[in-house]
This record gives sequence, C-alpha cells and structure tokens, in this order.
Amino acid sequence: MNLDVNKVYHQYIVRMVIFSLFLFKRQIRQPNIFAMSVASFIRRRLPWKINLIIDTGLRVDKEEERDIFLEQLLNNVETDYLSEVTVTFTTPLKEVTMKVDLRNESKYEKFLYD
Repeated sequence: MNLDVNKVYHQYIVRMVIFSLFLFKRQIRQPNIFAMSVASFIRRRLPWKINLIIDTGLRVDKEEERDIFLEQLLNNVETDYLSEVTVTFTTPLKEVTMKVDLRNESKYEKFLYD
C-alpha cells in the first residue's frame, strides 16, 4: 500500500470545500455572504492556507433577479441562475478548479461520505 500524505491532504481539502459549498448553499442568493461564509468555514477547519476563490457567475440586475426567483417559486420553472459555483484552490498536491452544481447534491454525497 502506497501512502502519500499529500494525496491524503488533497482528498481531505477537496471534501471540506465541497461540504462547505453545500452547507451554505441557502445563502447563494447573496453571493458575497455565501463566499465569506464558505471561506470562514474553510479557514476554521483547515490548518493550511489554500487561496480559495469562489465564483458564483454573472449577476443580473435586481429586477431580473427578482423575476427569476418568483418564477422559480411560483411556477416551478427550473433555471441555472446561481446554481453552479466555480471554486479554485491550491492543495499541497496541485491547484484545483472545480465547477459544482448545487442543485445536484446526490451526485456529491457518495464522494463526501465514502
């Protein structure tokens, strides 16, 4: 069995980042607060500085955003607005860029809990 400490650290950091994105996904409607909450959680849980960058995508003006959210709530219209987050960070092994779909939590459950 080949035990590489950097691989273990890498897997742990990736899991913590994905977990924190889903932990605070209810705050995605306020992207600045979402990014601060995730970054704060990661800083408290990891002993390494990973240079975390969170990109929630393009923002639209408040009227369009309100219309999108009303359509989602009232008419069950599925949109991809603020549902994908791009995360970039550095682990001891390599630099990682991931695109995480916050609507598809079941896809990431197996990776997180195995």
